[in-house]
Formats: sequence, structure tokens, C-alpha cells
Amino acid sequence: MPRLWLRSAAIAILSLVSIQVATAASCSPAALEGACPASGVRLNELQVVGTHNSYKRAIPPAELAVIRKYSPQDAIELDYGHRPLAQQLDMGMRALELDVVYDPQGGRYAHPMLPQRISQSGGTDPYDATAMAEPGFKVLHVPDVDVRSQCATLVMCLQQIRAWSDAHPRHVPILITMNAKQGKADAPGGVAPLSFDAQAFDALDGEIRSALGADKLITPDMVRGSHKTLREAVLAGGWPILEKARGKFLLALDEGPEVVEVYMRGHASLEGLAMFVNSVGEDAPHAAYFTLNEPIAEAKRIQADVKAGFVVRTRADAGTHEARINDESRRDAAFASGAQYVSTDYPEPRADFGPYAVVLPSHAPARCNPISSTENCAR
Repeated sequence: MPRLWLRSAAIAILSLVSIQVATAASCSPAALEGACPASGVRLNELQVVGTHNSYKRAIPPAELAVIRKYSPQDAIELDYGHRPLAQQLDMGMRALELDVVYDPQGGRYAHPMLPQRISQSGGTDPYDATAMAEPGFKVLHVPDVDVRSQCATLVMCLQQIRAWSDAHPRHVPILITMNAKQGKADAPGGVAPLSFDAQAFDALDGEIRSALGADKLITPDMVRGSHKTLREAVLAGGWPILEKARGKFLLALDEGPEVVEVYMRGHASLEGLAMFVNSVGEDAPHAAYFTLNEPIAEAKRIQADVKAGFVVRTRADAGTHEARINDESRRDAAFASGAQYVSTDYPEPRADFGPYAVVLPSHAPARCNPISSTENCAR
């Protein structure tokens, strides 16, 4: 009789263990950042939400009124802003976007025209240019026009992100996309951003590694491993598993082919570089990441890329349009596309617009990808 009891007890314990293991293997969305080990789940099997132009503060009303006078459409499209980066991460955002301008001498963007004009006429929103005097990359949207940032320098932004990450070591991998602002001045008589050459991109990679720390980066070299090309590694399932990628970042340069070529500095598979790039095409040796911002028009391409193993970032809204009329079609298409990173200007509703917001259906920071997840990650 005792032996039968022991045998029954053992079966019950083994059954319980089996249930727990099965639960762990198919982590619920709420548990992906918790204690669940998510055994075997890879980075590209997740889907998260992030913010577009994450650093951007709202333009003060007096400045926005001047913009509206000259370009009503620009005023509409620029009329948004975000909370400080750490607060966005607390809200569950797991993708951030930073626009950088090159300022090796310092001070190039310390005297923006529009804020100074409003200040001189008695404006109530003074612009603090203290951090703009130091050499290094600055983070802002439109020089001289839309310049207010939650973190004025790239180092400040990355240090804030790193501090949050250190306090939340089990977060899923966070994507940080960067735009390299260059070209003509955006306002008559304004400052023209300096061009990004190989030296500028060397400096950019250096600031990234210094501020975030090499231990926090998922780099092209790590993904490529022993494969001949980065593309080959990605198609073979080379993205790291979640347990090895927790608490880390992957960075991507979100630019067109000409700028991408300059950034690559002759490294066909991004050897030795800190960032992935917006791939020129699916057949390129460096192909791993794509920015495909039209989830309705590009739905088939996004799904095909995600199924193949690539990582994709898309946008749920743009130019404040969807939020103003509460149009959820683009948002829903973005989620259905399987793009791993869905970007928005509305992680929470804006009171004067209405209920529009972009959060995962699970209301968790991450969920299993509707297109690419395997049996390791329950959809």
C-alpha cells in the first residue's frame, strides 16, 4: 500500500512538473519579461511597441503658432511630443528612435532661430542650450524649428536608457533606430546640418559603445557568428535566444542606400560596426533589418521578410493623422504584419484628440509574434 501511494504521488508530481515546463516553454505575453525563461524563443519571434522620434518634446504653443502661419500642414504633422525616455520604457515601450546631428566642435545648434525669436518677443518657454555647447552628437528633430528634446545630446539619451535597463535587467531586447540628419538648412538663414562621412560614423559608433557599453549591445558580428554573411546567418536562425538577449539593445541606422553605404565603410556584412542598417534589399550580404513604414501597402513584403527571419520595424501612425480621426486600420495592419517593432506617436491617448493609442492586444511589453513565433512561444 505505501509503495502504491508513493507511485501515485510521484506521478502527480511529474504531471505537475510537466505542466510547469509546458507553461514555461510557451510563455504568456505577461510573463515574457518576468520569471518565465522562454526557452528557445528568439529575438525575432517577439512583437513589441515603440515610439517614433522618442526624444521629441511638444512644441510650445507660441512656436507652433509661428510654424502654422507659414505652413499649416507642417504645424499639424509636428504637433506631438513624448514623455521622458525612462517613463516611456516604464509604459512598456521597447523600441526608441533618436535623430542625431553631427557637432564635433560643439555649439553648432546652440542658438535655434524659432525659440530665440519667441523668447525675445516675451515668450514663456525659454530654451536651455547649455548641453548644446559641448562637442558631440546632438538629438533634435528639425534644426532651428523643432529642437526641444528630452535629452539634448546622444550621450545623455543613451545614458538614460542604460540606467533604466540596468534597473530592469530582464527586459526584452530594445531596438534603438537612428536617423543621421544632414543636408540643407530647414529654415531660411538657419543652420545646415553637417554631412555624415566615415569619420562622423566612426565617432557615432564610438559614442554608442561608450554610453551603452559593449556588454549591452547585440551587434552584427554577434548575429553573423561563423557564417560567411550576415544575411546567411539571419536566414539560418541566427538571432540570439531571448535568455541571452535580455537587458540588451540592437541599434539600426534608418537611412537610405547612399547613407547606408557611407556608414558601412566597406564592410559588406557590417563587420566590426555597432549598428545594423536599413538593408538595401533582401539579397544584400548585410540584410538583417528593414524599415518598412507602410504596413498596409507593404503588408505582403513585411510578412515575407518576417517569415524569412529578418527583423522589421513599421509604423502604426504618422503625421498625427490617425490619432486625430481615431483611425485604427494602420495600427491593426501593423500588428497583423508581424513586424517585430511597431512604432507610434501615441503610446497613450491624447486628451484633445480622442481614444487612439497603440498598445499590444495583451497590454504587455511583448508578445509572441503572430507571423514568426514557433511552438516555443504561444501566439
